[in-house]
Amino acid sequence: MMKHAYMLEPRDLLFLRDARPMEASDAGLGANWPRPDQLWNAVFNAFLRQWPEPQDWEGTGKHTFRDKREAAYAGKSKDKNVDSSFRFGALKTFGPFPFHTGKGALYLPCPLDLGMELTPCEGTDLPRPLTHAFRPKKLGKAELPAWISADRYARYLNQGGESDASDMSDKSDLYDVERNIGIAIDSERQTTLEGHLYQAEYLRLRPKVTLAFQAECDIKPRGGKETIDIFGRSDCPGALVIGGQQGVAGLRPLEVGLRLPQAEITTRWLRWTLIAPALFNAGWLPGWCRDSRKLTEAQLAPLGTVMLPGVTARLIAARVGKPLAFSGWDQKSGPKPTQLAVPAGSSYVFDCGTAAEARALASALAPERPRSDRFGEKGFGIGLCSSFPALS
Repeated sequence: MMKHAYMLEPRDLLFLRDARPMEASDAGLGANWPRPDQLWNAVFNAFLRQWPEPQDWEGTGKHTFRDKREAAYAGKSKDKNVDSSFRFGALKTFGPFPFHTGKGALYLPCPLDLGMELTPCEGTDLPRPLTHAFRPKKLGKAELPAWISADRYARYLNQGGESDASDMSDKSDLYDVERNIGIAIDSERQTTLEGHLYQAEYLRLRPKVTLAFQAECDIKPRGGKETIDIFGRSDCPGALVIGGQQGVAGLRPLEVGLRLPQAEITTRWLRWTLIAPALFNAGWLPGWCRDSRKLTEAQLAPLGTVMLPGVTARLIAARVGKPLAFSGWDQKSGPKPTQLAVPAGSSYVFDCGTAAEARALASALAPERPRSDRFGEKGFGIGLCSSFPALS
């Protein structure tokens, strides 16, 4: 995984909104767990605050354009990033996840297929290309926790489809939701608006609970021979501003790193369970499970065929949670368009033909290779692989 692991320790409450407007009946739903893009943006903005101007160790000259020749064509360029400074473009982050310092325990999003098994579904209205569906092993509703410890997650990975939701539940309280009432502010006069009250939810971590993540940003200056590790610099920022209302959180190294559970791949059926949200151009279906090349209809690979290099597999089942809606704000263009992401905990099952092919796919889906169609550098599209037992 990435070079540096950190604990992010908020100094107070965190306000982390999604894409829902504040004017809704449940206004100010900001007690969400930080998304990967919110962490990435917090780190990126911390770099810009620490070094507002290009530094000597970044290379010579302003970075408005890659070189003077590109500047001549800037007005005609269709590149949406043509005005970018290209600074810290190598930044990658992974997380954050709850980490209990007292227990030394990392927590991961609870898999949505806990306590479920696969069953063939021929002649049903399952969306193409799915041939199997998840169903609970026990009748009745099972309320899953939001998080389970890495040790419990390892048991889930190594028990295939036979895991028991009741046995795997972890009832540890990691954070609280607090609801407060505030007064709206006039953005022009910076004064309160009489009679304009609002309510908002905030996230408060329990004692000894922090946000754990990994990151790296290695840059090679123009004309230089040595790569510079930004996080290894002595003047690297020691705090982040994350979420709305300028919530400040301190940074401390996490010496043990993020020790993710692993499973041995022993069957031809491979399960990939997301531990971070993923953005796919085709909605719930990964972009690498369909042929995107410009071919004729006769030349196209069947829908669900894994198109990753050196891999032979096809998608046969998926359990996907409710879409995660989020947006953002750009200082130049204003609000960003709303995105719909496949939530963490969603599971995909592939038929690889042989165990050897399943191991090849597991290597291609390893955590160090984000498989989101977009925002992979921000920690989207990361999952853990495990084997499923023989299927009918």
